[in-house]
Amino acid sequence: MYSVLAAALLAVAISSPAPSPYEIFARAREYWQTQRYPGELEYDVVVRVVEGGKVRIEHYRSGYDGYTGDVRFDAVSEEEHEHPHVVKGANLSFFFWRIGRADAPVDYLGVADLAPNYGFGIGRTPLSPPPHSPTPAELVREIREQFHDPDPHATPTPAPAPTPALREIASVFSKDRAYDITLAGIDRLAEGPAYHLQLKPLRQPKKYRLRDLWVDTATFAPRKLTEALNFVDGPGTDVPWNVTFAQIGGALYIDKETALAAIDYDGEIYREASVSIENLREVAKLPRDLTDFTPATLILREP
Repeated sequence: MYSVLAAALLAVAISSPAPSPYEIFARAREYWQTQRYPGELEYDVVVRVVEGGKVRIEHYRSGYDGYTGDVRFDAVSEEEHEHPHVVKGANLSFFFWRIGRADAPVDYLGVADLAPNYGFGIGRTPLSPPPHSPTPAELVREIREQFHDPDPHATPTPAPAPTPALREIASVFSKDRAYDITLAGIDRLAEGPAYHLQLKPLRQPKKYRLRDLWVDTATFAPRKLTEALNFVDGPGTDVPWNVTFAQIGGALYIDKETALAAIDYDGEIYREASVSIENLREVAKLPRDLTDFTPATLILREP
């Protein structure tokens, strides 16, 4: 039954005239800008690599301050907390030859300093409104409303006069474009049909990194993207990555980032690598042991 319904929805989406690719991209950016996030979030950044046929996993406790956009994290993974690392080797080199072999990197892709709602150039992540402290008058009004006690000194507030709706004249798109965007078609994803956009940067390809973007045909929510390179520094910087998103608590978050090529890090070859956001939850206050202090080591961070 589900497959029949999904096929019918896809057929309707294909038969309907699609907006222009630039309008689809603009609607996706608009969708991103309207997201609303909690003030405090805790989550785990989970780094998985496959090296030498073995799956290696690290969990980094993380927190996000939605009021400031700051990320806080524990620079030591849960695995290293349980089994502290002891240095056993060293790398020596003579001209172009490596002599000896050091231990494998402690942090496979670097210490995770990642926000769960990074926009990848689609749009700037909106901040949460600051918490409001009620005034004495507001507290009195709240108590009166709670106990259905009318204020004897209050005067009725006249209803505002209705204003005529503004008529849309035209949709305007900036001509100073960063990408040449084409609509490759409509693909069926797990969430439903999505416009498949292909993006070619017109300048600064290392800044404008998007290459493919899948946008929900009904809501214009970004569902998946491919970027030419990822992160600020480290072994995963110069390989393409695939990114998927998930709806959690009514807002859009990063689900998983997956490398599309092998990664070479200090002699270790990661045939597969991924970074995912897991165990995301709203909290009243971030733990004090999470910090934004940057250690003197490789940091896994988005541009």
